[in-house]
Amino acid sequence: MTQTTDDLDRRTIVVIAIALVSLWGGKFAFNWRSDDWSRLTEMSWWAGTQIVFYLVLPMAAVLVLGMKPADIGWRVRGTSHDWKKYVALFVIAAPFVIVASTTAEFQDRYPLYEIYPGQSGVWRDLSIWWPLYVAQFVAIETFFRGYLVLGLAPKIGRLSILVATIPYLMIHFVKPPMEALASIAGGIVMGTLAYRTKSVWWGVGLHVAVAALMDVMSLGHKGFIW
Repeated sequence: MTQTTDDLDRRTIVVIAIALVSLWGGKFAFNWRSDDWSRLTEMSWWAGTQIVFYLVLPMAAVLVLGMKPADIGWRVRGTSHDWKKYVALFVIAAPFVIVASTTAEFQDRYPLYEIYPGQSGVWRDLSIWWPLYVAQFVAIETFFRGYLVLGLAPKIGRLSILVATIPYLMIHFVKPPMEALASIAGGIVMGTLAYRTKSVWWGVGLHVAVAALMDVMSLGHKGFIW
């Protein structure tokens, strides 16, 4: 069914309004934690807030608008030929991650779930943390590359890629300056690919692969792997 201009305007307004709530919650909901929580509980809570505000809330908006999850990139059919582009991006990113992993700043930052040399119970904690970490990447890619890029595309076209990159850069302000800078290129490239493929799943895979490499390198330098 062909949508009218009014339908598109309503869709655009709702997408942007919910995006504002999602970005606010994604930033500040972590503050609703208790001071006596363990680090694992804190990080699990953080991951949960990302999943709720960047995945559950936008998906609810999609359903209210009468759209389907496939409309914001939750589709696999027809995307099998796109894997080469994402593998190429991983190959490009990997050397930079490996080199950066030798720095003190990197090792202080990663894994995101803080691990210190000689710490006990590391693998038990990581077995709980990593599935949540992966789930929040699903949320991040769905929100920025699916909900924003594909959700706004019918009204503003390719400009939605740049619009989505602005808040994507801003959530990286807490990270080292060069990583925040790289998020601009990452947002544009990943947004462009999502725009063309109409899918977020290869982007999720790439994001998870790079994050896994970062964790492995950091854990290795801290003496947990080699």
